[in-house]
Amino acid sequence: MKALDCFQEPLAVVILNASRDPFLRAARAKTLHDAGYYTSSARTPEEAIALAGQMKCAVAILCSSFSAYEQRLIHAFILERVPGTTVIFLGDSADANPHVLLSAVRAALASQENVGYRTT
Repeated sequence: MKALDCFQEPLAVVILNASRDPFLRAARAKTLHDAGYYTSSARTPEEAIALAGQMKCAVAILCSSFSAYEQRLIHAFILERVPGTTVIFLGDSADANPHVLLSAVRAALASQENVGYRTT
């Protein structure tokens, strides 16, 4: 029997998936789940801010369905309260492309490892 402190398993990567569009939110969650990530979804700026403050998300994805003002509001909160979270702003063209989504998430996670935010 192994001691508990000898058991090494990678930490789960949680991604905040924020979009007003329920179809994009669901499609993005499925893509991320299929790639091995956990998601927490928000449909309003208020939900996104609340979830970002409650959970330790490695990445927050903000959809173009939010206004520029709403995106700035969410981003400012995350920068202040959870600076280790990388925010990805997805434009209309990226929203429909799962390869762009996963590439952006992988790049964000790799940049966090380079600056020492994540440990696995």
